[in-house]
Amino acid sequence: GGGELLEQLKRTAIDLGIADRVSFLGPRPHGEVKQRLRDADVFLLPSVAGRDGDLEGIPVALMEAMAGGLIAVSTYHSGIPELIEDHKTGFLVPERDVAALAGKLAWIAENPGPCEPIALAARRKVEADFNADILNERFAQIVARLGETGSVT
Repeated sequence: GGGELLEQLKRTAIDLGIADRVSFLGPRPHGEVKQRLRDADVFLLPSVAGRDGDLEGIPVALMEAMAGGLIAVSTYHSGIPELIEDHKTGFLVPERDVAALAGKLAWIAENPGPCEPIALAARRKVEADFNADILNERFAQIVARLGETGSVT
């Protein structure tokens, strides 16, 4: 997107000498985002705790990527391990461990075969556990039980 860190990130890319290999696209239309996801093989979202302690929950972007059949790579951060089981539905590395992240991406690039069942398992997990229709039905059942008994057990 075009968040508050955009200018700092652009300067960092220049300082690292990689500005010619990095694109900052800014906010994009939803259709374009969907197409870019379809064109990708891997989705990388290395979430970290903010300096102020701020945490992400379970990023919707990861769910969307996994539902689209991409290999997801993220961090052991907040609720992300509830979504990604390492080496089962994606890959996780420690927060801020650049070497582990690079190593995982290199392994994925060199081993596409073993990644296919992981991507399929990821898609199934999102469809089963994070599908809005299923979650709404579960919520309706809980509310109905509350109405009948006054408690949920």
